[in-house]
Amino acid sequence: MCLREKKIPEIPLGLTPLVFCPIIHEAKIHDSTNSFFNYTSGRWLYNEHLRLSERQLYFNINELCHVVAKSVGLPHTDIVLVTKLAEGGSYRIFEATFRNGLKAIARLPYPCTVPREYGVASEVATMEFLRMHGIPIPKILDWSSSAFNQLGSEYIIMERVPGRELADTWHTMTFKERMAVVEKIVDIERILFGIRFPTSGSLFFKGSLDPDVKSVDMPDHDSLEDVGKFCIGPSTEYLWWYQKRNELAANRGPWKSSEEVLKAVGEREILWLQRYGEKRYPREPFYRELYHGQKVDPQAQIQHLVDYLKVAPHLVPKVEQLNNYGDDDSENFRRPKLAEDFANMTSSDKEVEMERYRRRQVHYFYLGYTSDLNKAHFHAMGKHNLVLRNQLYGTAGRPWEGDNTSLQVQLIKTVAEWSEIASPEDNCPVRYSPAEVEECLDRDAKQNRVNEQMQQVRDFIGINIDGLVPNEEFESARARAELIKNELAEGADTDEQRSEFDRIWPFQDHEEID
Repeated sequence: MCLREKKIPEIPLGLTPLVFCPIIHEAKIHDSTNSFFNYTSGRWLYNEHLRLSERQLYFNINELCHVVAKSVGLPHTDIVLVTKLAEGGSYRIFEATFRNGLKAIARLPYPCTVPREYGVASEVATMEFLRMHGIPIPKILDWSSSAFNQLGSEYIIMERVPGRELADTWHTMTFKERMAVVEKIVDIERILFGIRFPTSGSLFFKGSLDPDVKSVDMPDHDSLEDVGKFCIGPSTEYLWWYQKRNELAANRGPWKSSEEVLKAVGEREILWLQRYGEKRYPREPFYRELYHGQKVDPQAQIQHLVDYLKVAPHLVPKVEQLNNYGDDDSENFRRPKLAEDFANMTSSDKEVEMERYRRRQVHYFYLGYTSDLNKAHFHAMGKHNLVLRNQLYGTAGRPWEGDNTSLQVQLIKTVAEWSEIASPEDNCPVRYSPAEVEECLDRDAKQNRVNEQMQQVRDFIGINIDGLVPNEEFESARARAELIKNELAEGADTDEQRSEFDRIWPFQDHEEID
């Protein structure tokens, strides 16, 4: 759920150049326009008031200075500048600069970030665990997983690591430099694959979980003294906590087997639908005609989830086979090369072809280094029909938004490939009639066409799937949205159709029931 963090100009505390961390006037701390408390890295084309309120966080700026300074062993009066460095999908990030040139990072989660306490606690434990295993990752200086403190927010204080983002340098790198970067990434993955966990879930420090929360201690390690201070607890992946799922008696982990994980997501969604599911229109308004303009019944989705639970135990791969999907050259592990007619292409076509070449090149490097340095991962990637298995698992765990098609179509595809997925002795536990299959596949094809058309509209307007647009492009995006809306509305045959189109147009303020 994270958005790409955007760099914004430095915002000093106070109105004049700073020589120390100032004491902010009490009125300023609760000023609703203070950029430290608000999202300022972009605009939303629709329902902006909701997105901004989700990310508005009041906290004690003076206390932040004290916390950061204490974490590095310096007086708070040595802070000469505090800036809001970036805003991502889950955290607001600040940078404190000290008189001696030292910099430290403070990360404060938005009020909408879930799970609240466990999210920060697990992230800190995970970062510490990775550092112990030699992964180059910033050091945690201080943290709090509770908002009930003088700062008024959970926080993570960490060291500032110098460097440049890979996205800013990748296109100017030489062939050998790219190879070196990919090799380093694969080597980090090799280290990660070498770590053995007793169960699946999220990492925590012992004692950071409530007493009644299930956990499994990490076993002691011969060469790492402090591994025993960690445990595996419930998953902090946001879908386990999203939209009141934290209130369900669901199995959030830790899980002893892959089969238990696969079943847990389906059981969670059934519990949620049984408690909160109501008939509703699809979230994508242009799906409505595919359901004859009627509200969609969650009972159908519950039945699909029941079918998924029957199939889930068979999804754990048993057959190894190299199979990379999406591109013929990549799937066949061929060394990439530019198209033969590259020299005769137009400049725009050359740009597209060069980007395709770079992507194939990265994939080729990655497979090559992985096959040599991390054979376990290489073999895992080659599990037969891995993509289909993952798609079924991912769709089953997706929150229901009035779409009774996507999960069923993944089940139909799985049934069709059953002999390639399951062991020969395993009979397929679900069946669909030819009429059901035809109707579902037809509706899925129509939904996919709607998805493609909506993405084309977003691309034309210049927004992401949530309606976010850079500040400087907001007005032009709004004008483009109005233009394309008017053009599409002209296709309506009657005033009633035009009125309905205006009502369900998704790129305007609307009620959210999710």
